[in-house]
Amino acid sequence: MNVRVGPTIATGLPYPLTQAQANLARVLNRWADTVFLENGTVNLVEAKMRPDPGIFSKLVHCARKLRLDPTWSAYASWPMNLIAVVAADDPSVAMEAPFYRVQWVVYQPSFLTSDQTQASGVGTPISPVPLPQDYPARLDLLNINKVV
Repeated sequence: MNVRVGPTIATGLPYPLTQAQANLARVLNRWADTVFLENGTVNLVEAKMRPDPGIFSKLVHCARKLRLDPTWSAYASWPMNLIAVVAADDPSVAMEAPFYRVQWVVYQPSFLTSDQTQASGVGTPISPVPLPQDYPARLDLLNINKVV
């Protein structure tokens, strides 16, 4: 939970850093809600109560940072799944998930109220898709799994 990702930025502290200083410097890094390894795949998760389109850019940004992170270098060649977990579905946002190769998961535990899980937004057809022709190739640079 709240996994720091990316190479640690220079802090102005004298090198070499002690372990405590290195940990303190890492606090400034971005974080993903969860990163876990399963069946030879890195899984990067962002969770929201109510999703907005920014969930996709956060996942792609954290995927890039994770690939640069020396802490995760042993898994740099592993395929990666990007997963958006939401409590309240929003079809207008969910329909964009395949463009970013994101798995869209609606998770509504029983303790949430109906107000917290009520869907919002309306899916609208997208035709034609106004994305660059090589758009998927850009995500391939991060070795992200295709959503099936």
